[in-house]
Amino acid sequence: MDLKGLAKPFPVEDIEWRVQRAGEKNGKIWAMVLAYVTNRAIMNRLDEVCGPDNWQNDYKAGPSGGNLCGISIWIADKKEWVTKWDGADNSNIEATKGGLSDAMKRAGYQWGIGRYLYKLDTGFAKVHDGGAISTSAKIDGTNKYFKYDPPSLPAWALPEGTPQAPKQAVKPTKQEKAPESPPKQEKTQEEKDKDLAVREMRDCKNRNPMLFDIVADNLSIKGKKPDDLSLYQCNQFIDEFLKRDK
Repeated sequence: MDLKGLAKPFPVEDIEWRVQRAGEKNGKIWAMVLAYVTNRAIMNRLDEVCGPDNWQNDYKAGPSGGNLCGISIWIADKKEWVTKWDGADNSNIEATKGGLSDAMKRAGYQWGIGRYLYKLDTGFAKVHDGGAISTSAKIDGTNKYFKYDPPSLPAWALPEGTPQAPKQAVKPTKQEKAPESPPKQEKTQEEKDKDLAVREMRDCKNRNPMLFDIVADNLSIKGKKPDDLSLYQCNQFIDEFLKRDK
């Protein structure tokens, strides 16, 4: 049994997306989304790498509500079960079922399953009426429904040999000339979001240093400065921290 196989990337169909932040600008909705591995894909990966009889999971109530999940793997060399635990609050939709599912996903991260997704840069969805995913988010106090297509995953976050869609260069029309040099721009929205996320992470550390270290350790970013993290990693940390700091 080679446990390194647990950490391999998953195909696109095994990834689900959730809106982390959303807003509206000039009448258009924008959404920042996070990638997660589906629970079914985690179970399939454990079956493939460990064998159906060599892993098991267990659940128990969390100390402050929610659920804890422990994934145990039989280590033949040691002739013992090794268990890694993590937990999650009940979700807003199908509270108990969603909470159990999220707890198992986090326990899977402890074994390295899907942990590579934490390294993704921030993902901005393409919001349009023909989007593949339907969802809703509270924007300016109002619950708004919209559809979106998730961002494409980079080659390193996909199984080896996955074909990549070729990027097509856009030629200027006859009426417009290609600029001789790119115009000088102010900070992009992503750069502004990164600055905000870094400040929020520092606020989290000032508010609860112990919880800050626990979450950082769980996400394998302990000891790293917020400025050195990607925006996706910052937002993932903030999301985890706020769920636990209740």
